[in-house]
Amino acid sequence: MGDLQSGPGVGLNSLHHHDRLASAPGLRVRPKNYDFQSSNYMGRNHTPSAILDAKGSYIHNPQLKRPNEPVASRPLGGPPKWLSPEEKVVWRDVAKQVLPGVAFNSDRNTFELLVRLITKMRAGQMDRSSDMCQMVSLSARFGMTPSDRTKVSVEVPKESALDKFLAGHTPSAPKVQ
Repeated sequence: MGDLQSGPGVGLNSLHHHDRLASAPGLRVRPKNYDFQSSNYMGRNHTPSAILDAKGSYIHNPQLKRPNEPVASRPLGGPPKWLSPEEKVVWRDVAKQVLPGVAFNSDRNTFELLVRLITKMRAGQMDRSSDMCQMVSLSARFGMTPSDRTKVSVEVPKESALDKFLAGHTPSAPKVQ
């Protein structure tokens, strides 16, 4: 292994020594004309169309539009029957914390995992740092961290005529004689 750290196989000149490096355990060097489309390397997650639209990405690049992207419409709903009583309490608590228009029925499995992790944390049973990382990651996906909350854009519900009337009408105090 010592010869891998010095000499002609280091830095920019190391690619022409790929035969020697490929035999080293744990090292992989991709060929010059590597096709990333058919590879098993993980890329970034797709940005949802709603976020791209809010950023104005389609103004400059209309070809990026994904017209067949599914849109969730059913609300998250109450906790499933199979959760423990403690997890049901956490479900209701966390569901109140999620911004309106972020969590839907199609997110229930991911939301359940977040609820189970938060329940473990509140009970003081979170022993692995991977659980904590997973909980923070899932919280971020639901826009529940300060930095991720700034990235969430949801449609504001329309104000009804009754709400407008009540907002403009202030009751006067009764007159005392």
